[in-house]
Amino acid sequence: MTLLLILIVVLVLVVISGYNNLQKLSQPVKQMASNVQVIISKKINMLNQLVEVVKNYQEAEQFTQLKIAQDNNDTAALIASYQQSGSLLTSIQGVADRFPNLKSSDQYQTLMHKIADCETDVQTARLAFNEAVKRYNEKRSSIPTVFIAQFMGFSEARYLEFDIAGNGGGNILQGFKTDDGERLNKLLKSAGDKIGSAGKQLANQAESAGKMLSDKIKDMQTTQFYYMVPGGVPKGPLPLKEIEKQISEGSISPDIKVAEKGSEEWKEFAALKEME
Repeated sequence: MTLLLILIVVLVLVVISGYNNLQKLSQPVKQMASNVQVIISKKINMLNQLVEVVKNYQEAEQFTQLKIAQDNNDTAALIASYQQSGSLLTSIQGVADRFPNLKSSDQYQTLMHKIADCETDVQTARLAFNEAVKRYNEKRSSIPTVFIAQFMGFSEARYLEFDIAGNGGGNILQGFKTDDGERLNKLLKSAGDKIGSAGKQLANQAESAGKMLSDKIKDMQTTQFYYMVPGGVPKGPLPLKEIEKQISEGSISPDIKVAEKGSEEWKEFAALKEME
């Protein structure tokens, strides 16, 4: 029972340690994903401003502005808009080539530079996100964490990749799940119940053993014993307390041997007293 209790405690400690490490490493993944979303939103906003500038030079060109997801969790819609941004930017540059005044205007040049800066920031943020994903996945797949990750609700994180046209990615955190504490609370409660149950059993066993020892001592006090001095003949039977009293009074030598009534096994009186 003690071994089982130790194993339960060790298991709980391993789970808590793995849980804390996964939670610690999952937070940068979520943070970096949010950073990517913010920068993409900024790029799309700049591109939509550029669409308005181009429309002033050529009304016939009906460019459709890209939508920016209002829901921060709707990353799929945001990535879809980002995927369209490359084609839209190419079309705008084609119009600008046909209108030198548009291409040389300060407003056009400023927005183009900001869009280029945003794209650089997107790639930088993507690399940071993938690095956070790498650290998280490495810890999640290590032993013993790999044995508890799925059980505790921690799924594998996906890398974010864009091709030359800006396609790919999808929902940045698609399928990425972490525990909100509910599973850990259930586990700790279950482990606590088991530890409490094991503790009660240990206490009951200790109480039972103590009672048996106490009963044995009481039996020894009330059981009749024969006693015999070296070279003498058996005398008695007397209760053990009576024999002890006579020894203390000096009427019986302390080096006597005693045997329980009905038994032929003789024991040193001093050794028998040590058993009490």
